Amino acid sequence: MKKPKLKSGMALIFGMSIAVVASNGPVGRTVEVDGHVYSARGSSGAPISPIVGAVISTSLESTTAFTDQTGRFHLRTHARVAGDEFYIITVRSGALVCHQRTMSADMGRQQFVLSEPPPR
Repeated sequence: MKKPKLKSGMALIFGMSIAVVASNGPVGRTVEVDGHVYSARGSSGAPISPIVGAVISTSLESTTAFTDQTGRFHLRTHARVAGDEFYIITVRSGALVCHQRTMSADMGRQQFVLSEPPPR
C-alpha cells in the first residue's frame, strides 16, 4: 500500500513543478548593445568618419541611445530576450538606416557602417 501512495505523491510533485516552470515562461536576459557608428570605410577597410547623434534602437521596445562625438554608443533595454528569440537592431542617421537581425543578448563592440549594404 505504501508504494502506490509514494508513486502518486511523486507524480503530484513532478506535475506541480512542471506547472511552476511553465507559468514563469522563459528566463531571458536584458539586451545590451554597444559599439560605434561610422559613415564609411577607408581604402584599408577600416571604418572612418564617426557619426555624431545617430539613433540606435531595437525592435524589443522604445529605448534608444545616441552616439557621442566619437560615434560611440551604449544601449541597454528593459526588455528580456530568451536565447532563441530574434530581434532587430536599427541604426539611423538622417536618411541612412541600417538594420541588423540578431538573437544575442550581449552585443558588445559592434561596428555599424551606414554606407554599406546590409548583411545577408
